[in-house]
Amino acid sequence: MPLPTTGPISLSAVAAEIARAVGSTISLGEAAVRSLAGVATGAILLSQLYGKSSVSFSPAGGTSGASPIFLSDLRSGGGAAQVTISCSQAAAWVHSRSGTYGAASVTSGGSATSITFSLANNSYTTRESIWTVSGTVGGVTRYWQVTLTNDGLA
Repeated sequence: MPLPTTGPISLSAVAAEIARAVGSTISLGEAAVRSLAGVATGAILLSQLYGKSSVSFSPAGGTSGASPIFLSDLRSGGGAAQVTISCSQAAAWVHSRSGTYGAASVTSGGSATSITFSLANNSYTTRESIWTVSGTVGGVTRYWQVTLTNDGLA
C-alpha cells in the first residue's frame, strides 16, 4: 500500500512498503529506501517518501478508470495479436471484453504478476476485441484499454 501522502510516516511503514519482515531494521540511507524515495545521494527526509509505493506496472497504466492507458496490437497474415501488462508484485486483474474473440491469460478477478491478452485468427475476416482492464496490488490500482485487431490469413 502506498505510504501516506500527509501526516507522519513511520520507519515500520517504510519497511512494510519495501516488503521487509516485521521488526526488521531499516535505515533511510539504504539502497531500497533510496530507490523508493527517488534520492540517489545525500540525506533522505521522511517527507520525501510521501505517497511513494514499491508497486510498479509496465506499461505504467492510468490512475483512474476515466484515464486509462491505451494499448493495441494489429496482426495480419496469421499469428496472434497480443499485449502483456506486468506488475512488480502479484496483482488482482479485473477485465471485461467487448468482441467475441480473444483470450486473457488470467481470469477476471485472478492474481498474477502479468496478464497477456491475445487474439488469434485463422480465418479470412478481420476480428477485433477490446478489453477494459484494471490491476490492483497493495492499494495501488492502474487502468488500461487493450485493443487487439487481427486481419487473419493473407
